[in-house]
Amino acid sequence: GDKNIIIMVLIFFTAGIFSAIVGRSGAQSVAYFLLSIVPARLAVAMIFVIACFVSTAMGTSVGTITLIVPIAVEVALASGYSVPLCIGAVMGGSMFGDNLSFISDTTIAACNGQGCQMKDKFRENFWIALPAALATLGVILALTLGKTPTLVLGDYNLLQVLPYVLVLIGGIVGINVFVVLLIGIVSGSVIVLATGATGQTGVLAVKALLENMGSGAAGMFETAMVAILVSA
Repeated sequence: GDKNIIIMVLIFFTAGIFSAIVGRSGAQSVAYFLLSIVPARLAVAMIFVIACFVSTAMGTSVGTITLIVPIAVEVALASGYSVPLCIGAVMGGSMFGDNLSFISDTTIAACNGQGCQMKDKFRENFWIALPAALATLGVILALTLGKTPTLVLGDYNLLQVLPYVLVLIGGIVGINVFVVLLIGIVSGSVIVLATGATGQTGVLAVKALLENMGSGAAGMFETAMVAILVSA
């Protein structure tokens, strides 16, 4: 019956639903769009930046690695860059974003447990994580700027990037996390159905969307149980 624990568990499930809705198609659109606007020699640095952005928006480092590593491998094979270097860039960026995200399970638990605002935690952590991110970016640039690769990129839909942007802006501005996540879920659902990102049409598309929502919430069960047991 503890208010903070109930709120924390509900946020876990809502965050899981949001991540499941935007999922792979949204992350790929972010990646391919950003890679399309930079020179090929900056591709690995951009992969790092993409991982930072996606993990901050999704609240999961492992989920970001799962989504972005296949793209990083494609970039490595198409450009001649080292595969371990590209994967390392994804992992570093994923850890950076998860550390700052407003919907990361660890962030939610920390803020609710200590009674602080998420935006304050973000601002404090930002100045800790930023120097490490800049140092990492510098190392990546030093290792890659001398090469002249070419890139073959996939398709992207800029609409699928919108839910990420809305969640990030809402979190930074300080809007209630439930409101931010609901905005992300509603906008993500509309965009997923409108763009056919589920791979289905009509009733089947709605069914696939609801199944994704259920999977996203179910993915947070273990985290919720740990939070409840530790709190108890």
